[in-house]
Amino acid sequence: MKIEYPDLEVLKRGYVERSRETRRQDEQEAPSRVRQTLIDTPIIAAVNEPPAFEVALQSPPRAVYLLTGNPLSLPGMLQRAAEQGKQCLVNIDFLDGLARDRFAVEFLASHNVAGIVSTRSEILKAAQSFGLITVQRTFSLDSAAVTATRKSLTQFLPDAVEVLPAMAAPKVARKLLEDHPSLRIIGGGLIETVKEIEDLLAAGIHAVSVSDQRLWII
Repeated sequence: MKIEYPDLEVLKRGYVERSRETRRQDEQEAPSRVRQTLIDTPIIAAVNEPPAFEVALQSPPRAVYLLTGNPLSLPGMLQRAAEQGKQCLVNIDFLDGLARDRFAVEFLASHNVAGIVSTRSEILKAAQSFGLITVQRTFSLDSAAVTATRKSLTQFLPDAVEVLPAMAAPKVARKLLEDHPSLRIIGGGLIETVKEIEDLLAAGIHAVSVSDQRLWII
């Protein structure tokens, strides 16, 4: 079924007109393996069921979050994504049939996954040892949760932090970036409109993860 995408002229214009100097500075500071995914791709297609994966392969976003899969399906999915020029970051906390340990990370790395998303720092440390992009997922429900995230970043620094819900990301980002200016910030969850994406990017969020297929537009 063909998806009707909303008007994206405002979003495109806002992204294209971001300060060239700011983007140049971002590129100098960010690790090379993160630069292509989290700067050049402001929208990450979050795939939470197999049919959505097929749509993601044909959609504009170059980065894909996989929140579904198992040891039988993942190798083929990762290969197909690579053939379509997509970079896959796998949320290991949501997969079936894999333990949340170093061996699972090694299995995914052997099949050329681009990165690992998790709430667990020990999993992300293992991913980092394999040279993968690391994204720490955090739920910013209140000030205590944000303080806990800041503390955890003193013990392990991932490449990026995904802040949920997305609308809290700009406020949380200001606190996290005070301590770690080169950290990439992703907003995720409860994004429903192009305007919300535009506002998050304008507020300095580097990327957003979106499961609504109508918003997989750039």
